[in-house]
Amino acid sequence: MTLPIYSLTELRTVLKRDDMLRVVRDACIQHAQDNIISAKSGELMFQEPPGDCHIRLGYFRGGQTFVVKLAMGFYENPSKGLETNNGLMLVFSSQTGKIVALLNDQGWLTSWRTAAAGALAAKAGAPSHITALGVLGTGHQAEHQAQWAAHLLGTDRVFIWGRDPTRATRLAEKLEHHGLTVYVAATVEKVFEHCNVIITCTPSTQPIVPVSAVKPGTHIVALGSDSLGKQELDPQILSLARVIMTDDHRQCAERGELAHALRAGLIANTADISLGQVLAGNLPGRLGADDITVADLTGLAAQDIAIATLAVGLVQAMKPGDASTATCNQSESTPEQTITIG
Repeated sequence: MTLPIYSLTELRTVLKRDDMLRVVRDACIQHAQDNIISAKSGELMFQEPPGDCHIRLGYFRGGQTFVVKLAMGFYENPSKGLETNNGLMLVFSSQTGKIVALLNDQGWLTSWRTAAAGALAAKAGAPSHITALGVLGTGHQAEHQAQWAAHLLGTDRVFIWGRDPTRATRLAEKLEHHGLTVYVAATVEKVFEHCNVIITCTPSTQPIVPVSAVKPGTHIVALGSDSLGKQELDPQILSLARVIMTDDHRQCAERGELAHALRAGLIANTADISLGQVLAGNLPGRLGADDITVADLTGLAAQDIAIATLAVGLVQAMKPGDASTATCNQSESTPEQTITIG
């Protein structure tokens, strides 16, 4: 049989930000309503050089397909002239097991669905008045979060902090080309001084946000602690939070920021609420203007299923030749290929 392989070029051509926000929002809600069948995510951790590989798989109840996703990040790659992230998604029929498509997305589908989830979580707990958006991190996920969250929050003021000031300045310059007014902060504390919505997206294994930096009315979206051993927030921050949203309680209690606060005995196991329930309008993400609120995100198979299903449907609906007109970088795959499976 012939296996369709959809390239990053084709995926970039058909996938639009508003469509991805819509399906990721719905995926979070479906996950919260137990409409997803998924296995526990797998991961491989690497030390020399530092990196990780995540494996997720699942399907929507009653859905026609199931998805297996591999996504990896090797954090010293930029110094070698390589992209930090890579990966692919495999889409199968849930009726026959026949493979439907291979999405050679090079890790971008994971990046986009993470950007969508972060932006949605930022909006879910944000104060009514946004002073500015803060982003901790300088990688491509930080770039996505700045653009997508600023779009949903309705702000053009962004503060960036990173361990490497040169990379932070470079990211600020890129974001300014997208119409944002961007400031590079010298310290994490300076970001919190100017911003009341902050997104953390670093691979840190030690807290980078001290509890002393967090003032009343601040909303934090923590994305980086998606694997065992990672941590971005002082766990005392969660003890001060009036609302803690998690994308998945079990995952966050095992590897997220929630896990560190639970192990320290600072919060109860029932302290968090479901982000999906907040997005569905069933629970509030913020109760008062002065609340400290936290969204702890570890990633969902539901999001991968949703964005892969959307991508396959859109690419298959394209007229022949449409995707091939898109510009393709040399590092990307060529437009749709097929291979024969014996």
